Amino acid sequence: MDKKNQAMDDRIAKIMNDPHKVNQIIQSGINVELLKHKRNGNAICEWKDNKVVWIPPEKIRVNEVE
Repeated sequence: MDKKNQAMDDRIAKIMNDPHKVNQIIQSGINVELLKHKRNGNAICEWKDNKVVWIPPEKIRVNEVE
């Protein structure tokens, strides 16, 4: 493995060993997709009380990322 690939592997390993950072990255990706749905006027669904519930675009909440 060359130095460039090793450096990339080391950075990825460092991130993966930080649960807070992993959570931030995942939440950021979720927020991007929620915003896309909201802006495009598409509903989303969630699982609530053992059933699928549809959320209209105007009620989609996007979480703040630290």
